[in-house]
This record gives sequence, C-alpha cells and structure tokens, in this order.
Amino acid sequence: MSDFDVIVIGAGMGGMVAANYLASLGMKTLVVEHSHHTGGNMSGFYRKGYYFDGGDQSFESLGIVFPILVELDLYDRIGWTKCRYRMQSPDFDFFIDSFDQVEEALQTAFPEEKGIKPLFREVRRVSQFIDANCTPWEFPLIHHFSLKHLLKLLPYLPKLQRWLKFSYREKVCSLIRNPNLRNWFTHIGYYRMPFIFFAGFWHLWMKDYWYPQGGMQHFHDLLAQRFIQAGGVLRLNTRITRIESDSGKVTALKTSEGERITAKRFIYGGDYKRLVWELTDPTLWESGFREKIKEARLTEAILNVYLGVRRSPTELGDTLKAPHVFYFPNYQVIFPDQLSPRDVHRSMWVALNHFGLANPNAAPPGQTTVVLQTYSSYFWENCWLNGSSAYPRSTLYRQFKNEIGMHLVETAEHILPGLKQSIEYFEVGTPLSLERFTLNTEGSTGGWCYDTELSPVFRLPGLNLIHTPLSNLLTCGHYSVWPGGVISACLSGKIVANLTAGRKPFAPLKCNG
Repeated sequence: MSDFDVIVIGAGMGGMVAANYLASLGMKTLVVEHSHHTGGNMSGFYRKGYYFDGGDQSFESLGIVFPILVELDLYDRIGWTKCRYRMQSPDFDFFIDSFDQVEEALQTAFPEEKGIKPLFREVRRVSQFIDANCTPWEFPLIHHFSLKHLLKLLPYLPKLQRWLKFSYREKVCSLIRNPNLRNWFTHIGYYRMPFIFFAGFWHLWMKDYWYPQGGMQHFHDLLAQRFIQAGGVLRLNTRITRIESDSGKVTALKTSEGERITAKRFIYGGDYKRLVWELTDPTLWESGFREKIKEARLTEAILNVYLGVRRSPTELGDTLKAPHVFYFPNYQVIFPDQLSPRDVHRSMWVALNHFGLANPNAAPPGQTTVVLQTYSSYFWENCWLNGSSAYPRSTLYRQFKNEIGMHLVETAEHILPGLKQSIEYFEVGTPLSLERFTLNTEGSTGGWCYDTELSPVFRLPGLNLIHTPLSNLLTCGHYSVWPGGVISACLSGKIVANLTAGRKPFAPLKCNG
C-alpha cells in the first residue's frame, strides 16, 4: 500500500469527486473510508427490507453539482426527480411553486399583515441575482469564468455586502408586524443564517432541489463504481487514526489496525476539528488557531426518524403531494441545546420526506418509507441519557431515543392521521448516531455555522481552509469551503483535485486517452 500518487481520506461527496478527477487524470489514487460504504452525510442504508436516505434527503445544484457530474459522465446515468416543497401550519398550507403563490397563501393566512409583500420584494431580488449568475446547469467559475462575468457581478457587490449579514435579515424581517410570523421569518433555517441564504432557500425550494432516483446511496455507489473503473482503489472499513508527518510533509497514514499507508500527496475530506485536534501533530498549528477551531460553532445536528409504513407509495404521494412537507405546530424556531427541556422536540417543526414514487423498491410491496427530521442537540439530556458518546450505547439511551422519536411521529400525524398505527418499521437516528457513522463532530450536518460572525472560515482570506501546514496535504468537503453543504463539498473536490494534480483550480476535466 505504498505506491500511490494520492490518498484521499474520506469517501463523502468531496472526497469521491476529488478521487474521480484524480483517477481520470491518470494519478494512482487510493480512497480510505472508515464506514462500510461511501457517501458520508449523504449515504443511505437498508434495514429489514426497507431503504432509507440516512441524512440528506435531496440536494441543490446551483450550477455547480450538475456540471461537475456532467464532466464525470455521471449526470445522464441517474434519473433526477425535481423536488416540490410544501409548508403547513395551523394557519396556512401552501406549495413553494412560485413567489406569487407563496405571497398569496401567506396573505390569506395573515390578511392584516402589510409586510409580506415588501419582505418578498427583497427575497425576489436575491432570486433574480441567482438566476442572473447561475442556473442548475451552469455556473461561470466551473467552465468559462471571464472578465465579462466579473463585471456582471460588480453592481451586486453593495447588495451582497448587506445580504451576507444576519442583522440585515433581522431588519428586512422586521417589516412583518405580526410577532409570531416575524419570529418565524427571522429564524427559520440554520442558526443566524444571513439574509442571502434565507432568501436563497426560497429560490432553491422553487427551482433547484433534486433527488437521485434509486436513492442517495445508489448515487454514491455510481460515483464509487466510476472511480474504480477509472483505475482507483477503494478501501472501506479503514479508519485513519493518525497523520504522521516530518519536516512539514505527511509521511504516512496510520490506521486503527496499526497499518501504515504512504503516498506522495494526500487529501483529507473529513471533519476539520478531528484533523486539527486528533489526527495531526499539534505543533503544526498555531495555538490560537487550534483553539478557534476547537470552539468554533458547527451547523445544527438533525434528529432522524426512519419509518416503514403500511401505505403504498401512490397513496402516500397522493396525501403528501410533495416529497418534502414541513409542518410547523407553532412559529417558535428552536435550536435545542444541552439546557433545553425534555419535551423540547414536541414543540418543534417536523419535515416529512417521502420518495416512494422515485424509489419504488425502497420497501416491500404495498408499503413505503418516510423519514421525519428536525433539529436536535448532541449534548441534550446528558448525551441522550448515554452519559457520553461511548459505544455500545446504554439501555436508557436506546429507550429514550425511541420515546423522543415518537414525539416526532405524533407531530407528523397532523399531516398523516393514523401514522403511528401504520408503522411496520421504526428506527431513530440521533446526533450521536450521525457522529458515529459519519465522524462529523456532534453530528453536524453542514460543516461550520452559517453565521458570518461565528464561522472560522468566513473571516479567513478566501473563505476556505483548503491548505494546511503540511505541504502535501489539502482538505476538501464541507468544512474546507464556506458555506458548507453538498455544493461546497462537490466544488471543493474539483478544486483540490486540480491543485493536487498541478492544474488551475477550475480547470475542466480532460480524461487520458
């Protein structure tokens, strides 16, 4: 295991995109992954005849993901379902198909509210900016960025400066006079998400969320197959416990089995806190930087409830009418923490995700699967009554997580009456589960916090942490480029592969032969 040009650590989106580029460029590439399959936060799994998407339930392209998949000759090998979003509360029930439709539904629910139109006027400006600069299939940086594109962005710079602030979001949302509705608009999404992301989500929900038919794991299996066909080597069930270095360069990787693996260059596609605090020599990093990384806030963890239910995909599809349905029992926006009360999840929004028609083999005949999700906290209730992250879990933990999972089921029954009685399979994934299976600290779902005041990346030059103190080690994935998520992970994989191969960051792929 010593004659590789590059070793990629982690087989999530960033790592596998990087590996595919490198293998196609003729570099002998090894991917090592601690899990039994690829995918990271986007992976799926089978349980007793049911298939579930474990974390991400769909993703956006924003003119980055799809062009990269086209370059890798993967886009046309997958069927894509355009996702529809539905929002429901005691006051409204609408689909996010157009701004006119959303505004009309909210105005009907809150007829005295005069702030809805001016709020969405500014949201539309962000949507127009996104439309003008990228579509699901084209983003200038990927292939043909030019001075013309740069000049096109100049008029937006003052607006971008405002849009990138949570304080500006607070200001715009203050146009809403109803206190409950104002609170909802101000805080939904990730913690202290800037206005451009708040507005951008409305745009993406309408135009640019997609589900790979066959499931997320099928998508990642195709990425892995392509990598192997291009000459790459994939090693699963291989956990890296140490990155050994000397004179400013990585010399070897050490596995949990005591094996040492060497190469000329290395790419790390995993959790950045783990890289700085567990895997590398602490003297490589400035002490202030290490502390900043240690204390840096991450994006929220998710509580997942995986259900196999006695309803056909068609029946459930006819009831939900959208793959993503968000139910809000109230207009509180809660980000649970270790001090939250024991019944906190009873008061929270719940997302119902159902892709039975796009993945008909995900359940036995006449049945289908549903994934319920909401925000949660790793440290809540003393690590979910487990006392720590220790595994195997305690009996109290296993009982407790099932109890809390049922809280989400009860909330979801506002959309699907009788859901509890139709359950054939029930499993709960907590933030501890997410950390165990993905190695993302505290089960974080999108890397660093989206708050520009708190993200350690936003304040650093270039909005990235791609380079490290080790000259032959670069990083990719959603910790390396801000803001995190599928788009950033995918883009970082292309950038880092090109840099590793001595090419320009956005150079197009030209396969050997």
